[in-house]
Amino acid sequence: MSDTQRKTLPHKRTIIASTLAIILEWYSFSIFGFYAIILSKLFFPFADETTAVLSTLMIFALSFLFRPLGSVVIGSIGDRFGRKNAFILTVIFMTFPTVLIGLLPTYKSVGITATVLLIVLRIGQALSVGGERSATLSLFTELAPTNLKGLYGSMSLFGTTSGILLASAVCGLVSSSISPEELFSWGWRIPFLLGAVSGIAAMFLRKIVEESKIFTNLVDSGNVSKSPIKESLKQHWRPVLVVLCATIMFAVSFYLIFIYIITFGIRYGDMPLSQILNINTVNLAIITVFLPISAYLSDRIGRKPSLVFGCAGMIIIGFFLFTTFSGDSLTHKIIVQLAGGVFMVIFAGAFAPFMVESFPTRVRMSGISLGNVIGFSVFGGSAPLVASYLISSTGNVNAPGIYLIVCSAISLIAVLTIKETYKNKL
Repeated sequence: MSDTQRKTLPHKRTIIASTLAIILEWYSFSIFGFYAIILSKLFFPFADETTAVLSTLMIFALSFLFRPLGSVVIGSIGDRFGRKNAFILTVIFMTFPTVLIGLLPTYKSVGITATVLLIVLRIGQALSVGGERSATLSLFTELAPTNLKGLYGSMSLFGTTSGILLASAVCGLVSSSISPEELFSWGWRIPFLLGAVSGIAAMFLRKIVEESKIFTNLVDSGNVSKSPIKESLKQHWRPVLVVLCATIMFAVSFYLIFIYIITFGIRYGDMPLSQILNINTVNLAIITVFLPISAYLSDRIGRKPSLVFGCAGMIIIGFFLFTTFSGDSLTHKIIVQLAGGVFMVIFAGAFAPFMVESFPTRVRMSGISLGNVIGFSVFGGSAPLVASYLISSTGNVNAPGIYLIVCSAISLIAVLTIKETYKNKL
């Protein structure tokens, strides 16, 4: 690499290593959602099918309610002791509950104890992943050249979607390679046990990842916040509120379009698990590649146009997504899911740097945690449960689409009120 290239893309080693770690972390966290239909039968066999699925999705939602706790704690650690230390902590603590879920006895073996242990381990995953977003967004964007904050910041979300993509691919491969009987007997454990790789990655991160110079300068100046959470709520509540409201569309759309749609497609679209997982994997791959492009575009034209366009597009998707997936046309299903993903990443590519640019260094991780992570936890984690409940209570398969429209409208109103931030200095 030439000197010019090094100056153009500094800290390349840190960005690549950290992104790989994020991929592994979100791979571990996402398996649960893709195998919800299987876990419901293994850990809730005492209930009818609808109740079992709802119970499993309730665990999925419950775990997200614990993400803010992990986020607030790790966010405070990151604002006081560094982004690097906070990030490595999240990777280490993701490994243990993931592997233990893969080793867990089912309800058939130990009864209700298995169900309780599944809940506890899922909560453990949530506590770990809670602080990852604010840590990596802050680290990556603070390391970025002034004109590439969007591109660098998007690597955090790129790692997230890549990890979910990897989970979808692995679950799809396992489901396609063995019989349904083998999948329910032992095959479902394989993706969880592969999560052990995250622990190995954490050891290498300690040696490779650099701390943000912006943060070290803050430490040297003696200006580190003693209570970043309290300071964020007291002095920066407006950007916290804007980030929270803007997060609603992003969170709900992602978990409906790429997580809940697996369960929906099987139950209401008569799609085999392997087929819908493979479609999901391909579309996730396409939008993952598009994410850095979207972020780079926001470095050129600004954050606000992309945020507004993404929210408006998602309102349109809400009218078509679930009616399409309950129909017969496989081509239409692929197109509408991909379209929803494209609108989502147009928004996400600008939203990542926008959040970092909205808070000062001394409370950056805490501010992002309070707005984005809490928003994702409350609205994203509950989205599959809300969707399933809406269908069962109304009998309307497009009820989740109406929910998506309402959530997208709230976020659209929020982003219409913001000032442009892409030229702000960190």
